[in-house]
Amino acid sequence: MSSDTPLDAVRTLQASYAALPCPRDMVRLHADSKAAETRGYYDPIEDERLRETYASYLAMRVAIWQTIQSLKPRFKRFKKQQALSQGELEAFGIAFCGAEIIVRTGEYLIGLARDRDIVWKKLDEAETRYGIKRKSFTRLYRQLTSHLTMNNFYQARDYFDENRSVIMAALESEALSPIADILTTLNLPTASRGDHLRRYRRFVNFSLRRRSISASRNTLFALFEATGSDIAELKIPFVKNIGAPKRVTPDVIETLKSQLNPGDVFITRHDDAMSNLFLPGYWPHGALYIGSPETRNERGIEDVSDGYKHSAAEDINILEAKKDGVLLRPIEETLQVDSFVVLRPKLSEADINQALSKGLSHAGKLYDFIFNFATSDRLVCTEVIYRAYHGVGPISFELSTQAGRKCLSAEDFLNQAIANDWFKLVVLYGVGGQNTFEPAETQRERLAATFASTFTTLDSQPIG
Repeated sequence: MSSDTPLDAVRTLQASYAALPCPRDMVRLHADSKAAETRGYYDPIEDERLRETYASYLAMRVAIWQTIQSLKPRFKRFKKQQALSQGELEAFGIAFCGAEIIVRTGEYLIGLARDRDIVWKKLDEAETRYGIKRKSFTRLYRQLTSHLTMNNFYQARDYFDENRSVIMAALESEALSPIADILTTLNLPTASRGDHLRRYRRFVNFSLRRRSISASRNTLFALFEATGSDIAELKIPFVKNIGAPKRVTPDVIETLKSQLNPGDVFITRHDDAMSNLFLPGYWPHGALYIGSPETRNERGIEDVSDGYKHSAAEDINILEAKKDGVLLRPIEETLQVDSFVVLRPKLSEADINQALSKGLSHAGKLYDFIFNFATSDRLVCTEVIYRAYHGVGPISFELSTQAGRKCLSAEDFLNQAIANDWFKLVVLYGVGGQNTFEPAETQRERLAATFASTFTTLDSQPIG
């Protein structure tokens, strides 16, 4: 299954739109900012609430930027006077919806910080938990008030206004109707640059270069191309050259397949961390190995659908939540990474079957950009594992506070799973930048040394 299809883009934007701050959220944040201004500082609870909103926006922004980039092959150079094909109209509608979500949410944050220095200073603080550098909000403000960036965006909005009926008609199919619903709900006004110009005049701290924009420029994608490099700087810096291959190769995956059992849990890492932005820790991501359809059928596990039509050639054996949702995936997609750990539950086959059935019941749901484990309508990667195994046999995970919300990070899972002897470590690959499987006798110690581990090695000496 490709991760670059229009359906993937639609699901990502659905989840992103659901993560937009609601009026109640903004009222709370405005009240917090007034209290902080009066007091002279943010208290820890107020700080976490503001950070949570900002981090969610940055994660959402990166996901949408990646989604727009995946649509570029379907979208030719934009010319205002040139009619678009059906496929181009669809791509334009999806991409424009993503641009509106980014700009609309950015305007919420700018409105919050513009008149209160204490908010601006707080958002400009470095935040090591998310790899956010100092002055990130100032860069964001620059981007959303830049003549270059926003002129491109408003040209795209002009095109949408002038061709609204044609674009909306192109989004009438069942697969694309969620995009039409979002655009309708956003209730977009006729394009006006007045608000942008007023924002620009307020932004007196920067001298912005002015450039003439060619009428043949791909105006919508320029919005993302202009901001993409700055977005990347908000995370842990790249440690690999652009285009460098992942260290987990097809040969590694083939070697691994014979060692896996249904119910195994993958914890993975990218050296450059691009797809794991704003997830905490050295090990940020998790996925559930569900075995082949034949194995699941033999075990009496009910077949489920995630809403996709998978090709017969795909070996679907993973349940994983990424920005396009909680989907059934081939292991080759999940292991497009540099390092991974495999843990196996110390449960009976009946208990593992129960856990798999519980996990698979969430297939097809959207991704949760706000990491809210209190609800189950949208899930993040480790929440799939949590909801599959919590309460099965002796397993009872404790949630911890991350970015103001109770959740189970991938490293929390590793610590609790191993320390409580609920899971056995069976495979460790790629630690220390090595393209090798770690020998069984040193796996536990090597894993413990990679992060703030709380479990112990076999000789009961704390590691990490």
